[in-house]
Amino acid sequence: MVLVGGGALLSHAVGHALALGLPLVLVCCPVDDPALPRLARLGVTVLSSDDPNADLPPQLVASRAEVVFSINNRFLLSDALLASGPRFYNIHNGLVQRYRGLAEICTFAAICRGEAEYGATLHRLLPGQKVDTGPVVAQQAFAVAAEDDFAVVFGRGIEACKRLYEQHVAAIVAGDAVSTTVEHAGKAFGYKDVARLCAEASPERRRRASRLGPYQAFFPALAAQLADVDRHAAA
Repeated sequence: MVLVGGGALLSHAVGHALALGLPLVLVCCPVDDPALPRLARLGVTVLSSDDPNADLPPQLVASRAEVVFSINNRFLLSDALLASGPRFYNIHNGLVQRYRGLAEICTFAAICRGEAEYGATLHRLLPGQKVDTGPVVAQQAFAVAAEDDFAVVFGRGIEACKRLYEQHVAAIVAGDAVSTTVEHAGKAFGYKDVARLCAEASPERRRRASRLGPYQAFFPALAAQLADVDRHAAA
């Protein structure tokens, strides 16, 4: 198995795979990723790359990996990579029937729109498909209360991602995981949608969606865009 991604979710996934005794042959993460010190302590083989589409294929051939697991991965994997032989899986912080795209914008959108439920999705990655539209292996959903802000919902989404990985990674490696096609959201959310979401939300939803809490440091672009929206509204 090969893991591709970054941050605390990636290092958690690595630790869990090692604890289960799964055949983890390589971990690929961005250069200077915060997970690198813990990965070094865990003693796994690491490929530091800001272009996995170029750097990962020869590693996959050499390792003969049968499964590649994408978790907290900021890179779009190319069709050529997805068609290179291994089975690819991804965990998305969002329920893909409603929210595809960047996890932070999906969470922001869900709060702005007053969703009563959010969650995470484990799905296949296949060539020729749009972002977050592969067949679904499993989902974890949770209720969103009227007072929940971005920090709460995003944090629960991360925990749902962890549970999905922990519950299904062994079956995926063994080739026993079953996936099902579901109806996906028609569009993927990105930073271009932030201003529109702010304009369409009620003031209270807008305030809750903008309370990034400890995640502000991880999403400076979102914080900056929200500040820009506020400046334009006050002008």
